[in-house]
Amino acid sequence: MVLLIFLLLASFFDGSYASASETSAETIYECESAASSAVGGTLANYPDSNSSAGAWHMLSTSTVGAYVEYTVNVPVPGPYTVYVKNKKVDSRGIYQLSIGEVNQGGAVDLYSSTALYTEVNHGTVNFASAGNKTFRFTVTGKNASSLGYTLGLDAIRLVNQRQSQRLWYSAPAANWETEALPIGNGKLGGMVFGGTGVDRVQINEATIFSGKKVQTTPANYTEFSQIKTALNNNDFASAKTHFNNWLGNTPNYGPEDFGEYQNLGDINLTFAGHESGISNYVRELNLNTGIAKVSYEKDGKTFTREYFSSYPDNVMVIRLTSSAPQSITTQVSMDSPQYNIVQSSSGNNTLIVDGKNNTGALSFQTRIKVLPSGGSQSIASNVASVTNADSVTIFMSTYTTYTNNWLNYAGNTDYAADVTSAVYNAGNKTYEQLKSTHTSDYKNLFDRVSLDFKGTNMDAVPTDTRLTNYKNGSADPGLESLLFQYGRYLLISSSRQGGQPANLQGIWNNSNTPSWGSMYCFNINFNMNYWPSQVTNLTETHMPMIDLIDSLRPSGRETAKNYFNIQAGWFAAKKTDVWGFTMPYKPADSGLFMGGSGWLAQDVWEYYSFTRDTNYLATKGYPILKEAAQFYLNFLTPQGNFLISTPTTSPENSFKYNGASYQISAGTEADHRIIEELFNNTITASTILGVDDTFRSQLQTAVAKIPQPQIGSLGQIREWNQGDFVETDPTHRHISQLYGLFPGNTISPLSTPALADAAKVSLNRRGDLSTGWSMAWKINAWANLLDGQRAYSLLNLQLKNRINKNLFDTHPPFQIDGNFGFTSGIAEMLLQSTYAKQIHLLPAMPSNWPNGSVKGLKARGNFTVDMDWTSGNLTKAVIKGAPNDKGTIRYGTSVFPFILDSSGVFTYIP
Repeated sequence: MVLLIFLLLASFFDGSYASASETSAETIYECESAASSAVGGTLANYPDSNSSAGAWHMLSTSTVGAYVEYTVNVPVPGPYTVYVKNKKVDSRGIYQLSIGEVNQGGAVDLYSSTALYTEVNHGTVNFASAGNKTFRFTVTGKNASSLGYTLGLDAIRLVNQRQSQRLWYSAPAANWETEALPIGNGKLGGMVFGGTGVDRVQINEATIFSGKKVQTTPANYTEFSQIKTALNNNDFASAKTHFNNWLGNTPNYGPEDFGEYQNLGDINLTFAGHESGISNYVRELNLNTGIAKVSYEKDGKTFTREYFSSYPDNVMVIRLTSSAPQSITTQVSMDSPQYNIVQSSSGNNTLIVDGKNNTGALSFQTRIKVLPSGGSQSIASNVASVTNADSVTIFMSTYTTYTNNWLNYAGNTDYAADVTSAVYNAGNKTYEQLKSTHTSDYKNLFDRVSLDFKGTNMDAVPTDTRLTNYKNGSADPGLESLLFQYGRYLLISSSRQGGQPANLQGIWNNSNTPSWGSMYCFNINFNMNYWPSQVTNLTETHMPMIDLIDSLRPSGRETAKNYFNIQAGWFAAKKTDVWGFTMPYKPADSGLFMGGSGWLAQDVWEYYSFTRDTNYLATKGYPILKEAAQFYLNFLTPQGNFLISTPTTSPENSFKYNGASYQISAGTEADHRIIEELFNNTITASTILGVDDTFRSQLQTAVAKIPQPQIGSLGQIREWNQGDFVETDPTHRHISQLYGLFPGNTISPLSTPALADAAKVSLNRRGDLSTGWSMAWKINAWANLLDGQRAYSLLNLQLKNRINKNLFDTHPPFQIDGNFGFTSGIAEMLLQSTYAKQIHLLPAMPSNWPNGSVKGLKARGNFTVDMDWTSGNLTKAVIKGAPNDKGTIRYGTSVFPFILDSSGVFTYIP
């Protein structure tokens, strides 16, 4: 334990302290710049490159009882560990720290340390309120070997024990998938390994996909009609044959026909002589700042690297520093597995890599600028070398020819000028300017939500050790809240406005042939990626997904016409890439999902449901919804008094019939709930906007004929409309038949208790242990069944079985949807809401989180909700929104209306 604490302290004692505003979890006040006053002595600043901010503060006195006071702002109430970084000088006294006139820790003999700078842990202080606090350092004596009573003080660091959000490790990463740490800005992604002799940052750019645009060609619609006929006769074998004939020439996975997300390459940094002799190594990712960091000691010097990907400046930045001048010697190079690679350089500081994807449909240029402070530099054989520098800053950016336009996906002819400009502009800014701009932009999103389960703080334990302990049964609610915030971090880092949405691996991929193409799959995975976007207050991250959906409409219109002979509306089956792929494909269990574009339309509506942005609804949301609804209105097939979705499949699942397994059927529960929801949302949207009365009437007539959920002979929600079929695999990973429970809203224990009970039967038949994303879906499902203990059981199981050391979720292999689903699951346990503005507080609270607080969650209707609870019971809730807006609160069995006051606030105390 002593070693762990020492490693934690060493990670901060590296000459690169943050500003006081950098993070709410860790607040640092430089003594020379904090408000201060002295009694019985004088104060002065002294520059020193080894100090935390380039200078330290000295109280000169010869009197016991002299003191210096600093005004420190505590950002939020709660327990903080107090650290003081001191400077050894010849005349050094002994001090007693007091905070608000209460002594904190014992007296500190400043002369006894052998190190030039030493950080002292003064223990934990529980601040009952936020705001300015007085820290007093009083001289109580001097060391017997000291000449005087002078105090050398460098910085005060407060670590909020309930807000610390940091992944950290005591060794470099050896494995990309399970250990490397991700950084990203929605466009540029990096995986940081943090090696000492050789460091590797594997990099991606969000638009670099293989493949090219594939034009749809008319399918044999006669075969499509025969599929329906076969299904009407329960001839599932013939239906399969006609299906294969129908899609005989349809493209499937790449490399030529379908785009797969690509590995751009590696930035390599070598440090001769640093392969051994290393001590006090720490590799970390600070979720509060979006900055990864490596620090270690070598030959009495502390070496530090910081890594981040800046959205405002569109560059990835790597910063190398040392505690001693002229200590940094490194070589920088880049490797790329892409095609037609040409490497060159510009001047003596910029590496250039040009390349194309496998089909030549996309070109890119990467630039890496290496700028040292002090020392010398050169470029030879595509390697940038720096010798004896004080510090080094590295900028990387990549631009491609890609534009998200169905007519011309390679329309950016200025990509080389764009990347040149990005790197040039970054090089003209100081590192602190770039870092400050990045952290300000990032924190504007991340800081909106805080979550505190008030368990024992475990930040002094490496994250991989915490995970091992958790898997062995140790309680660690802080790890659960860390994983919640990690999902928010990953969404911010992989989905930003104006760029591509998060794919199957977010923005991180080290293969040119990744599993499932690392594409966009919308029979659950792509959809799950965005479950946290609204409820965890990251609305801006949602727009890249909606922009992609919007961009699919031209391709989707062609698919509707050529594959279904439907002349109105757009359709997308199951997956897409950056080239607008929307077609169904073989085999049927994975390639024929008739709910695809309907499920995508749910996100289009949810954006409005949460934000109530009518301009968005009119200009973007409703046109997408309307065209999607037009397709399904023409696709639904009359069957008696009903309209059913046929032919179709229940995503990736099979059923038994007369001893054989089949996928294709006439009608599924998933399709019907998706289409019903789409029609209802489109009806509401058209009513709000006052448009399309006739079309609205058609939808109202049709939606009443869509079959409602049915309960099967086993007490379960029937998955297939055509019969009470039994699954070929009862424990199948998909729970598509429960779409109406979550992410839909037609099944609820509050309004449809019988269906809710049937949903429980279905979940129990599926079992708990499954793929990472499947367990995440089940967390959300049980939360919406208002069973917090069962939801927690799934959460616990996922964390124990499907979370890697770097906290990436695994299918296996790595899939990021499980991370996002985990985050959504915790949010659903704490807060649920409806379009009608009913806000359900703590709907699925497990006994494992008896005390806690959450700030900043969003409810539908554009409300923000803060909550505190003790012993499992809500103690206070604050709802914020537009002045005088109103809704309904549900807590336990109580339901009552609320109205926000003139300042837009309503406070509820049970």
